[in-house]
Amino acid sequence: DIKWYDVEPCYVFHPLNAFDDGDDIVLDVVRHPKMFATDVNGPNEGAPTLERWTIDAAAGKVIETRIDDRGQEFPRIDERLTGRRHRYGYSVGVGKPDDESRVIKHDLAADATSARDFGAGKQVSEFVFIPNGPNADEDDGVLMGFVYDRASDRSDLVLLDAATLEDVAAVHLPVRVPQGFHGNWLPTP
Repeated sequence: DIKWYDVEPCYVFHPLNAFDDGDDIVLDVVRHPKMFATDVNGPNEGAPTLERWTIDAAAGKVIETRIDDRGQEFPRIDERLTGRRHRYGYSVGVGKPDDESRVIKHDLAADATSARDFGAGKQVSEFVFIPNGPNADEDDGVLMGFVYDRASDRSDLVLLDAATLEDVAAVHLPVRVPQGFHGNWLPTP
């Protein structure tokens, strides 16, 4: 049977992940306060924030908890944990130009957040997590995404150490790669 649960009115484009926690269901989502209410081109109606919604089936309600107030979108996890409990999540800053140069890392177990800022005039696209091997720990891998430099009108393909957000490598491209999202990198068969 379908069960309906109320949440504060909002708009969700992208979930980070969801998993069962006993009888409860936990959803980590990027929550937009409004969408298309005054601007049909959206999303321009308030900063999207990372939230945890815990569906308490026994009580018939949703407990909403804000994880991070910073404007962010395009959340990702280690996809080997899709539908299962995860510790780490990654997203990119959105909103103000200063926010758009930032990759954000959330350690949900330690309730800690860190960020890597690429500096003024840079704009990051969605960063994807790639594990260092099939049996690597959850945070043992790289984050890969494009960073656009407005001044040179060129992009770099950047790899960051997922644990530290430090540079692993960068491929300097001779052109701009338009902002895209929802990319995945797969090994060759």
